[in-house]
Amino acid sequence: MDRNTINARQLPQIRAELVQWLQDPGEHGGPTAWSRGFDPQTAARELQAAKDSATALKAAELFSVSADMTRTAVSAGMALPAYRLHPEDLPATHGLLVWEVPATDAYDGSEQIGAPIIGVTWAVHGRGVHVRTWCHREEWITYMAKGDARAGLSDLSPAQVRVLRQQYPQAIVCMSTGFLPFGRLPGWLTDMPADTTTLSIAELEDHSRSANRQEQAERALVVTWLLMGQSLAREEHIPAPRSAARHIARINPNLLTATRYVQLRHHTVPAQGRGEHDSGRAYRHRWIVRGHWRNHYYPSRKDHRPIWIDQHLKGPDGAPILDPEKLVHVLRR
Repeated sequence: MDRNTINARQLPQIRAELVQWLQDPGEHGGPTAWSRGFDPQTAARELQAAKDSATALKAAELFSVSADMTRTAVSAGMALPAYRLHPEDLPATHGLLVWEVPATDAYDGSEQIGAPIIGVTWAVHGRGVHVRTWCHREEWITYMAKGDARAGLSDLSPAQVRVLRQQYPQAIVCMSTGFLPFGRLPGWLTDMPADTTTLSIAELEDHSRSANRQEQAERALVVTWLLMGQSLAREEHIPAPRSAARHIARINPNLLTATRYVQLRHHTVPAQGRGEHDSGRAYRHRWIVRGHWRNHYYPSRKDHRPIWIDQHLKGPDGAPILDPEKLVHVLRR
């Protein structure tokens, strides 16, 4: 497991310390860090955003998503058909969700596209959901410390990196914000600034890449929510260690100290075919059906909802498998 991986037992303490930081009005608190360097009007909005985020985090349920389920959510997310989100699709009105593996590409030092997104916080507000994406602090610092000659930015000095760590002491750092509407198709791509005349070609390219990563993370989040509502997923409550629980109680005794760990019920190819005949046809082989979306009608909603059909075997028992090398590859995932 990667050294940066946040597991379910760590998440309650990370949440508690993040709430504490966002409520700290001091020089090294979250409100100061979020509003630093902005004009007065923007700084005021950031100060309010820090306050709102702290309030939402206090009410948030905690979710840790297994690596296998994360990979399924990312893959299925890129194939997600047009879908209008409903309030009942969400597992909670407020949440902090962390994926065991990143939902976006890893930063390799060659492109200024930001650190990989590993988590999301959300809060239902009005006719939709406000979301924030998060990354590992150390990966964010690595990204920030690397200059970009195309944009005229030099590498940060060791002293500047130390200041950055002091300003952002928490395990995760906010990367971006977004909004997912209820009952309407989400605007997946981040809006381009109204005035792009001051942006260089490199900055425009970086903005485009960042927008694509934001879309990928939001798609993965929506699919994670949808998968959690299917029998394909199961969950268990993982408590924080006793020492962490005592630390959390000192920060805020009202905060939850358990995480809902979500994982797939299976991650191989367990399903069999429906027999030798299907729709009047006789089959003499078995084959792998790739994962795909299928619209399922829910009478209670009088509407369709997409459900993910995981990879499975189809065909009569005992029949030879077409392309067995492909099956071996799937079983080794």
